[in-house]
Amino acid sequence: MILMEMPEDGVWWLNYSQYEDLRLYEIGIQRCAPSYSFGPIIRDRYILHYVFEGEGVLRIDDKEFKVKSNSFFLLPPDVLVQYQADEKKPWQYAWIHFHGFKSTEIVRSIGMTRKEPVYVPIEENSQLKDAVINLIMYKENEYACIGYMYILFDKMNRWTRHVEKKAGTNLRTMNYMREAIQYINTKYCESIMVQQIADHCGVDRAYLSKIFKYATGKTLQEYLIQFRIKRAKQLLKDTDLSVKYVSYSVGYNDPFTFSKVFKKQEGVSPSVWRKNHNNYT
Repeated sequence: MILMEMPEDGVWWLNYSQYEDLRLYEIGIQRCAPSYSFGPIIRDRYILHYVFEGEGVLRIDDKEFKVKSNSFFLLPPDVLVQYQADEKKPWQYAWIHFHGFKSTEIVRSIGMTRKEPVYVPIEENSQLKDAVINLIMYKENEYACIGYMYILFDKMNRWTRHVEKKAGTNLRTMNYMREAIQYINTKYCESIMVQQIADHCGVDRAYLSKIFKYATGKTLQEYLIQFRIKRAKQLLKDTDLSVKYVSYSVGYNDPFTFSKVFKKQEGVSPSVWRKNHNNYT
């Protein structure tokens, strides 16, 4: 897959409808203003959004879903929906309008439903992002555009089937995992524990830990630590926050504990890592 730079904002009407199985009608990308809101509205086709950065809220059936970067959210047809950018971290997203005879089957294959309209990869997946970007870059080429849409769905489906195969999961179990990941991605900056994650998901801690380990090869605690350290490296690299305040920002109340965990993960202390990678000027 070809890596492309981030396209500029815009909306393009495609009307690629000669293929009955999957038809594309519109594609766009937008960097939203703080608190920008769209809807409530009902559409007659599926609309898939990919969030490049920032965060926001999706509302369906009086239920609210928080959506963060590197995640997808789906607007089903004939359903009242509304979504809004965060006030402090407004999102930038791309969207694709699609329908067709196999559209419902495709959506089900990637585990997205009206009740579970958010798709959160276990790890940041550049292939998903690249597929979305290429969809936009090749928007004037019908064959390429349709092809990249299938590539995107294939990548999402492969992850879904991988989880099902590894953990023997049904849809409900997959939803537990996605909800756990979403919770960690949102609450990592707080002093959360594995039990809190399980309580949030409404499932037994041992059961959640078991299916998560089987599916990802990581324990919930390992995933939480790795996510925190990843975010800490971003802060060390791109800001002048002290190590103490970086530790606070990623959920560690004790900077010494943070430094110990960081060195175990990265092989060097936060201060040394910053000297080798700092971009802040």
